[in-house]
Amino acid sequence: YQDMTLARVRPGERAYFYRDDVEGCPSVTNRCRKRAYLVAGDVVLIGASRGGLIKAAYTNGAGQPTEGWLSRALIQPIPSPPATPTAWPGYWTFDTANIRIATGTRPGRISADGTALWGTDDPDRVRQGGINDGEFTGEAIITGNRALFSDEDCRVSVRLIGPYLVAADNLRCGGLNVSFSGFYRR
Repeated sequence: YQDMTLARVRPGERAYFYRDDVEGCPSVTNRCRKRAYLVAGDVVLIGASRGGLIKAAYTNGAGQPTEGWLSRALIQPIPSPPATPTAWPGYWTFDTANIRIATGTRPGRISADGTALWGTDDPDRVRQGGINDGEFTGEAIITGNRALFSDEDCRVSVRLIGPYLVAADNLRCGGLNVSFSGFYRR
């Protein structure tokens, strides 16, 4: 996610996501098409391309992510706004993780604390109390549109890309399978 850029869905038809977890996909076919789609004006993260499709990631206002491939003809790359110090603060969510960012103790710094869960999508695991959790807290220097938080063994790298906070961690931020890696929205 760290190398993705921004795009906006062009006016016109729905921009459906296409899966790549089935043989012969991604392709613009009914077999590969997901239910999820974007509409004109939606802002999405884009990455690698394959033929007429481009890898995309979107998180709605409730923090629910959708990933897949979109038709390149239906999106328009857009520049990312500058990552000014005032653009960072907020409560960012992605799936079962959140990161709260505030102004740091000195200029050019931000502070953050985050919590993440794993296993909440499995009702049996929830009933048995088999949920794993993790957290981090720290302060980081802003370098362009990036910052790195380090809390004992846990390291979380974040990049501000327009309305998205893209995070990647070192998988040492809590219990088994807990991760802060993802594309967050406020």
